[in-house]
Formats: sequence, structure tokens, C-alpha cells
Amino acid sequence: MLDDESTLARDIIRVFILEHWARFYFAKDKDGQTVLDIPAEVMEKIRETHAELVPMLEETNGTVLTYEESCKNVGAFVCRLLDGPKYAPGVVTKAMDSKPFKIEMHLLSLWLKGHESYLDAHDLSYDDWLEMFVNWKQMDQVKAFIEKLQSTPPPAANTANSVH
Repeated sequence: MLDDESTLARDIIRVFILEHWARFYFAKDKDGQTVLDIPAEVMEKIRETHAELVPMLEETNGTVLTYEESCKNVGAFVCRLLDGPKYAPGVVTKAMDSKPFKIEMHLLSLWLKGHESYLDAHDLSYDDWLEMFVNWKQMDQVKAFIEKLQSTPPPAANTANSVH
């Protein structure tokens, strides 16, 4: 099951990477609010290579960006894209709570923090981000870290503040 969960986690993380990439390069200040403003030529380039992901960008392009709305939009889009069309109904929402997905999100966060200045200095495509992220995960040090994360048992539930 781990391989299936890992594949699903990678399918989901691609959408999260796209959303981060779009916000990173195309979030603009407009009248004191942050708005996603993706140029038409960029949308067309994504359409050529990742047509299945374009609807998420179309839905959010031109809208005010908030953390809550971004989370809601990405989660809903992931479910529409994968839950049913590619995986059995209900599998995607369960996978978003799985250890493989949580590891992928943690790795994405580390990668973004570690590469932020480089990403900021270069106008990179979504495909560039995907390739860089995948290659980074193939580095020996990162692979060892991933193995450590995978072999670490989940933390025990903290019952100190729970009501019995």
C-alpha cells in the first residue's frame, strides 16, 4: 500500500507545487490586497504541458489571495482532479491525511525555504520547479532524511489536554 500512497502523494503534491509556483511569481499587490495575476501567455504554456491543472489557475487567476482561500481552493481542486477520475472515491481525502503526503508537504516546505533566494532571482517555469524538487529529493542527504522520516513512527496522541 505504501507505493500506492506514495504515488498518490506525488500526484497531490504536483498541484500544491503549482499553486505555490503561481503565488510565488504572480501574486501582485492591488489596492492593498494580494491578487493572483497570471499572464495569458503563461496560462497558455501551462495549458500546453499540464492541461489538467489549468482549471485551478483559471479559477483563482484575478482573485484576492488569502491563506484560507488558497487551502480551500487547492484541496477542492485536488479532489475534483483525482478523487474519482484517477483514484477510487474517498481515497484522495484519506491520502491527504497520510504519512507519505505529510512527508511530501514537509519536504516541499523545506525545499521552498532552502531555495527561496534562488527561485526569487530566476524566472522559472512550473516544470523547472518540478524538476528541481524531484532532483533535490534524489540527493543522498535528502534521501537519507526521507528514509528517516518514513521509518519514524507517528507521534502518540497527546491526551494531556483531552477530556475523558
